[in-house]
Amino acid sequence: MDTHPEAGRLIHVVKGRPDAEELAALTAVVLARAAAYEGQHGGTAGCGPTLAGWRCPQQPRAFHGARTWRENPAGTRPA
Repeated sequence: MDTHPEAGRLIHVVKGRPDAEELAALTAVVLARAAAYEGQHGGTAGCGPTLAGWRCPQQPRAFHGARTWRENPAGTRPA
């Protein structure tokens, strides 16, 4: 007996109520992208998940480098 209502589902809709046609279109796009990826990488699905390389552009980076404590603009030397 299945105790978890989401067991066996590959796609989970968080917001909205897509109909069968919209889910079919989404599934087609996901499968096409997976096939293209496998075609480019020799049939391998990769070695595992990777971290996203995105950060919020409104927040400055916490650490810019070893010389950031200086008040000089980047790439200039003190006189």
